[in-house]
Amino acid sequence: MAVRSVSSLVMNNISIRTRLLTYFLSMVLLPSSIIILTLYNTSSSTINQNMKSAIERDMTMMEMNLTKNVEAIDNTTTSLYLNSDLQDILSSDKPRDDYGMINEMTRLNALLATYSTNERTGNQFQLKLYLMDRTEYSRFAFIGNVYNIESIQNEEWFHSIPFKEKYKVLGLYRSDNGDGSYSIRFVKRLYGLNDPTLAFAGLLTADVSIDDFNQTLMAMKPSANSQVYLLNENGTIMAGTEPVTVNEPFASSIHLSERALASGVAFKASVRKVDGDSMLVASRGIPELGWKIVTLSPMRDLNGPLVSFRKVMVLVLLVSLLLALLLALLLSNNITNPIRKFVKSINQAEADLYNVTMEYKRNDEFSFLFTRFNQMIVRTRELIDSLYVSEANKKKAELEALQAQINPHFLYNTLDSINWMALRNGAGDISQMVTSLSDFFRLSLNKGRSIIKLEDEINQVMAYLTIQKIKMSKKLTYSVDVPGELAPFLTVKLLLQPLVENAIIHGFDRSNGHGSVIVRGELQGDLIMLSVIDNGCGDQATASSITELLHTGGEAGSFGIRNVHARIRQWFGEEYGLRYEANEDAGLTAIVTIPAVKTMEGY
Repeated sequence: MAVRSVSSLVMNNISIRTRLLTYFLSMVLLPSSIIILTLYNTSSSTINQNMKSAIERDMTMMEMNLTKNVEAIDNTTTSLYLNSDLQDILSSDKPRDDYGMINEMTRLNALLATYSTNERTGNQFQLKLYLMDRTEYSRFAFIGNVYNIESIQNEEWFHSIPFKEKYKVLGLYRSDNGDGSYSIRFVKRLYGLNDPTLAFAGLLTADVSIDDFNQTLMAMKPSANSQVYLLNENGTIMAGTEPVTVNEPFASSIHLSERALASGVAFKASVRKVDGDSMLVASRGIPELGWKIVTLSPMRDLNGPLVSFRKVMVLVLLVSLLLALLLALLLSNNITNPIRKFVKSINQAEADLYNVTMEYKRNDEFSFLFTRFNQMIVRTRELIDSLYVSEANKKKAELEALQAQINPHFLYNTLDSINWMALRNGAGDISQMVTSLSDFFRLSLNKGRSIIKLEDEINQVMAYLTIQKIKMSKKLTYSVDVPGELAPFLTVKLLLQPLVENAIIHGFDRSNGHGSVIVRGELQGDLIMLSVIDNGCGDQATASSITELLHTGGEAGSFGIRNVHARIRQWFGEEYGLRYEANEDAGLTAIVTIPAVKTMEGY
């Protein structure tokens, strides 16, 4: 519930245009993103599967080529084995003298040279013959590749040669040429086929350079940066496309677990970290030889199509986002522009109802709304005009009735008669009060004018203070300090008297001491500051309360000062008016701010 309320609050504070953009982009991008991600994942899975299948095909081809190379070597050694010249030597007794022995070795050496080239690939390999009962061969070692079998009978590999297999791959052996290179040795037992009584006649070995196998592996690499290795049944490296140390355990040389490789003949591929790089490690066994082919392919090479596809997907997504944004902006503007125009017209109506014009040329739902709004504005103007005329006539009638009731001439004549009667009877205080009351009414009425000179306003408040002084006697003291230069400036009628009256009624009536009222005026630039200062019971809280009432309205008791503040702002503007401040000792100060003007032009 809390999350929903927060979400609702956020959406409520967002403009319609932003909400439309958000909704439209969500409607476009969400399905597009789902479709693109689904296509990407499906394509990624398909590409990865095809990649593994391609590597498996390459490794199958490697197996076939390696097997054919081995078969070609076997065919060569078998052809040599079945050669009639070799069989004659294997099936006959050894020569009786040194001449015959040298001649036999020379024939055999020439025969080996004839078969030392692979008929299918053209690769060279080294053939050697080891014959039984030829101890004399050791004396003629200069002839070359023909030896007595006793020279190898103590070698470990000699005892591992099976009797019934047509050939045996012994593994890596360092070449005899002294360059430190390695060869893979093939060995075949030889029998004298022309003399069945001979159980074992000799041994034939063929040393094939690992460069021949490296070339085969290099030609079948899955990618430019792939690594291919040929392992024997013990997991030792026999050949490879990289300059690795041969005759070393493969797994430890590249820090790879044996579990990452296939067991037996089955193809196996998985992504592994090799020296910090992500590699696709694939392996496949060669059952005829007991060997294993291992490839290490960087994922960055194999994922080339996937990376290209991903770039296309990102480009499509960005283009979709751009098009969706443009369409969303176009749609939101088509909807929100009339609304913004409508809101602007409403603001104009609030500022100036008589200068509002709204035009809308489209024929849609907003057209009806704008038409009704224009009709409402016209009707409102008519009602305002009618009400203004009605109220003006009403005020005029009331003023005329009030003036008729007051009848100033009758009032002034009556007060003048009371004044002469008081003087005749020696009642000076009554005469002064009647005279002040007559001045007060004359200045208050002022022939119905609302704007008077500041001089008349000061005289009117002095008449009021004179009456209050006679009434309160010693409880009230007052002073009026307004420079004569302020006399010709204009002000609102009945500006100071309500403030003085408020100070006397609300300040002094609740105090037991003497009350004091000071009226001051001063010119500050183009402003006139009028102050009414009392020493009553008001404090800062009272000043704040009155100031708040001036701006927000309040009880009927504050009507006089609120009326003063409202009339100042009504005649001169919002920047002028009345405010209250607390005095340092006691009481309040009412400060009136009005412009220093001698004509009401512009107000």
